[in-house]
Amino acid sequence: MSEMVRQPVARVAVDMPLLHLDRLFDYRVGTAQGPTALPGVRVRVPFAGQQRDGFVLQRIDGDDLGPGTAVQQLSELGRVVSAERVLTEEIAGLVRAVADHWGGSFADVVRLAVPPRHAAAEAAEPPYRPPLDARRALAAPHPLGRYPAGTACLEAIGHGAAPRAFWQVAPTPGPLGDWAAGLVAGAAAAVGAGRSAVLVVPDAHDVTRLAEACRVAFADSGFVTLTADSGPAARYRSFLAALRGQARVVIGTRGAVWAPVQDLGFLGVWDEGNDLLAEPRAPYPHIREVAALRAQRAGAALMLAGYGRSTEAQALVERGWLRPIALAGHDQRELSAVVRTPRDRPDQLGRLPHDAFDIIRAGLASGPVLVQVPRGGYQVVVVCRQCRTQLHCGACGGPLHGREDGLICGLCGARPQAWACPECGSTGWRAPVVGAERTAEELGRAFPQVPIRQSHAGHILATVDDRSALVICTPGAEPAAEDGYSAAVLLDADTPLLRADLRAAEEALRRWLHVCALVRPGEHGGSVLVVGAADHPAVQALIRLDPAGLAARELEDRREAGFPPAARLIVVEGDQVGVEGLAGQLILADDVEVWGPAPVLEVDGALGDTWRLTVRAPLAAGAAAVETIRDVQAIRTAHKDPGAVRIVVDPVRIG
Repeated sequence: MSEMVRQPVARVAVDMPLLHLDRLFDYRVGTAQGPTALPGVRVRVPFAGQQRDGFVLQRIDGDDLGPGTAVQQLSELGRVVSAERVLTEEIAGLVRAVADHWGGSFADVVRLAVPPRHAAAEAAEPPYRPPLDARRALAAPHPLGRYPAGTACLEAIGHGAAPRAFWQVAPTPGPLGDWAAGLVAGAAAAVGAGRSAVLVVPDAHDVTRLAEACRVAFADSGFVTLTADSGPAARYRSFLAALRGQARVVIGTRGAVWAPVQDLGFLGVWDEGNDLLAEPRAPYPHIREVAALRAQRAGAALMLAGYGRSTEAQALVERGWLRPIALAGHDQRELSAVVRTPRDRPDQLGRLPHDAFDIIRAGLASGPVLVQVPRGGYQVVVVCRQCRTQLHCGACGGPLHGREDGLICGLCGARPQAWACPECGSTGWRAPVVGAERTAEELGRAFPQVPIRQSHAGHILATVDDRSALVICTPGAEPAAEDGYSAAVLLDADTPLLRADLRAAEEALRRWLHVCALVRPGEHGGSVLVVGAADHPAVQALIRLDPAGLAARELEDRREAGFPPAARLIVVEGDQVGVEGLAGQLILADDVEVWGPAPVLEVDGALGDTWRLTVRAPLAAGAAAVETIRDVQAIRTAHKDPGAVRIVVDPVRIG
């Protein structure tokens, strides 16, 4: 430390998100600043005639400067904002890796990793936190011991090893479906080995459930919660507790993946396929991949978990990078609700078939019944008028959309002039209509004596009691029932499968499985009716409770079509001038495909002002393609070329 204090040069990451300025800048450290201008602290520096924020990343000797550069020629560091070293070496390295992987800048990513400073919280005396009782934590009940390979995984973590696993959680309200207790067991194993743990979940509801499990294992003072919803002061206090080693277990939403805990030993991510885990700010990384990067770099154990399974997770399982922890299929089906489709013939299947009324009526005799209705308002693809086969682009394989003037690909912008269904030969197509607005009224008339409760965006119920009631909700707003639902009906199941997105099937199955997890096991009378095409692979996977099977099938389809995770997809969006300007300067490898530029289709089917360029590269050439696009945009920015664009690598929604 004393040698570092004497080093006269600080290398600073300046808060400038422009790609051509994405590098470190050297500043002279004044004598008074020497003891505090250490790696990780916030500073203010002169830059282009202004004072800018930044972080010191290195201290170096004058001899390490480039040829012809003397220390005295450098601008002096402005001031040290705080002596708190908030950006650790581990997190700084992770920030750089994420920026490079997703084609972004260090400044963009570090904003995701380090919360804004709260001076009062930083100056306050931290609360006393007693040492964690590892024996108490390890003794907390959890379900992993009843899963094959679950005990072995925990034992490896407890011995300081770094296993990587995908935990396929059984969709049941019983103990074996208690994902929170399972993730806390992984954290307890890391704590028992003298290390730290970070647990990441998609939303506040999941944080609440996870916190309850943490209190059982670690007591109230044994963990901290890191979420934006907790407010600036509370969030920064939790961040500092992790940074200073006062908290060895951190739970939270997306931002918790960056928690600067000391000696990370376990990183768990719940519901890894949830799109809430995709960062909406540039460079748009997904927490699943950030967690994988961090665990690998830190030598920590990793556990991705969910009722469903994404194709990205399946790719890691098939590569052997993740080890599956899952029950056998028949065991999982015995623990969960019975799933079936209506007995009506497909040509007689209405929106509310006879079986739906029968299952609701039977379920109401013993408790509440859940009815899930797809939320409207998003764009759907078009289908064959005769056999309802989805239409796909012949050029790139993306979904086709219908407009008054014909068909158009939402991915590459191609406009097929003639189309014939590959299944039945029909040339007619139609766009299905979402018709779920009057579900509550329809069921209210059918069951006039039954209370009806609704849960949807803006009015989300947390729980319902065990009295008979119809609970109508949209996906993601399902309240838990005290003793589990007696039955559930998934209405309009074809609608989410027709989303203009290559991930539609896996996302629909993930949401359906979350409903199954709220319904009593079949041995207690629990049943789920899915009203949709019984022969669709996603519906069949739901009936079998086999998310791994659907993920494997989807991954194979992606390989054949050349879409992520079997390839890298880089999307450049912006105004026409910017996108066309970048496209005109791109020189990519021969095996890299480029589609566009083309205007982006709006939700209402109109062509908007946003333009898109799509680049598809084999996995081996993906990093080079991202770097090339990033470099071209950096040059354009440096030259102040007109137009504005954003770069999205492997977007969550494709289509």
